[in-house]
Amino acid sequence: MWKVCGSSSIKYKSKSFFRLLSLILLWATAFCPQAQSGQANVAYFAGGCFWCTEAVFQQAPGVTSVVSGYMQKAETVQVTFDPAKTSYDKLLNLFWRAHDPTEVDAQGPDTGKQYRSAVFFVDEQQHVAAEKSKAQAQKSYSKPIATEITRAGSFRPAPENHQNFCRKNPNNPYVRQIIEPKLKKLGLKKP
Repeated sequence: MWKVCGSSSIKYKSKSFFRLLSLILLWATAFCPQAQSGQANVAYFAGGCFWCTEAVFQQAPGVTSVVSGYMQKAETVQVTFDPAKTSYDKLLNLFWRAHDPTEVDAQGPDTGKQYRSAVFFVDEQQHVAAEKSKAQAQKSYSKPIATEITRAGSFRPAPENHQNFCRKNPNNPYVRQIIEPKLKKLGLKKP
């Protein structure tokens, strides 16, 4: 029995309403970062091809999962992390080092707006941290950083064949020629 407006009550005899409500909440949590804004343990980064970005963040201490996907038409990774083991600031630092944030709509051999550099923040705390981190990172580059910092929209996971690409395809030419040298440069091991 539910109370509505303090005086009425409604009885639901079937579980279908609760199943529908559960599905809506599950969808909102998975695809609407705004629904997660109270969770400071989810971050979204676009740093060129998501295969590269995913491989880097999968090795970051404190990261619990990385999902490749799309946000605002950019190849993006959704990074879930344990705030007791790492921080959003540390992830931002890794992001700046993992790609060339001065390139416009490209990273290495990948060109097009979908390969742009972006930080998608889920709340004002992440926004402030990203802007501060960008200003600090700019000191390391002679060209202006082209990375956009914008509010996260809906995140759409990529198909399964794009998930864990480096681990599943260690002999793929892209992995060997692009991802492995990037990991080595960052002091990370090949997955």
